[in-house]
Amino acid sequence: MSSAPLLIIYLNMDFADHLRKRGFRITNAREIICKILENSGHKHFTVEELHTESLKRDKSIDLATVYRTLELLESIDIIEHSHQVHGSGLFYLKSTYSNFHIICESCQKIVDLRESTSKKINELLKKDSNFSEINNHFIYSGQCKNCN
Repeated sequence: MSSAPLLIIYLNMDFADHLRKRGFRITNAREIICKILENSGHKHFTVEELHTESLKRDKSIDLATVYRTLELLESIDIIEHSHQVHGSGLFYLKSTYSNFHIICESCQKIVDLRESTSKKINELLKKDSNFSEINNHFIYSGQCKNCN
């Protein structure tokens, strides 16, 4: 498996065009949501944050449209999400490796763990559980050095 994240590819991809080529209808709302994600780099969004950002471009975009668009983009492997313990799910561009996150409980800073750390955690989980494949959709939490 390559260590280069897929997001390098996705940074230059027109998500709406990708959906169109797969036969999905592209509404103005979908186009706006796709553009926000395309320009986000590897920013992590809650649905609410993405909705707020979308409303700056079109006041008629409703929350349900944001949810449906995110579900669609996740179903075709462009984005993925993780769950926070006491918060909303976070959506971000998918990468080639299992993307582990840690969030500061005080300032909400999110850090992507290095691929080598993610691999070590996955290997330990495989060994302890006797599973052949491990997928994760959760976020570790703690206190960053700045908030400690």
